[in-house]
Amino acid sequence: MPENSFFAAFYERYYRHVYRTCYMYMKDNAEAEDCTEDVFVKVLTGNYEFNDENHEKAWLTLTSINLCKDRLKSWWRRKTGPLEEAEFSSYNDTYGIESAEILKAVMNLPVKYKDVIYLHYYMGYKTEQISEILKKPPSTIRNHLMEARRKLKKDLGDDIYE
Repeated sequence: MPENSFFAAFYERYYRHVYRTCYMYMKDNAEAEDCTEDVFVKVLTGNYEFNDENHEKAWLTLTSINLCKDRLKSWWRRKTGPLEEAEFSSYNDTYGIESAEILKAVMNLPVKYKDVIYLHYYMGYKTEQISEILKKPPSTIRNHLMEARRKLKKDLGDDIYE
């Protein structure tokens, strides 16, 4: 990122995307903001060149996910114990209570399912793109999506799919 004005535009364009990804994992506003800052510091201090907007978005998504996973398994986090249940008030205001319940159920999925559900439904990636981002075969991604849907259906009930 050579120029400050270029970085400012880049930051403005992707801040919400990175924050949502980080919040999905950290389940806490402050921690999601910290992770978001770290992702952009990495971009600012690194010498990264992106081919196009899709490459930028994929890199930011994967970097955000990896950074959050690293934080979640850090010594300090294990030593201090789990965070209290996340507050969904801002999400409720924006998307409604039913969406907040769905989001909460998605956030409680095992990581392998949460990753694919988030990337597919919340970020709009196709299975092939998710396969490239997560470096897993497309068949594995499709299986994880199917298993995650089955688990969500069980957790949320059949009426959620009507």
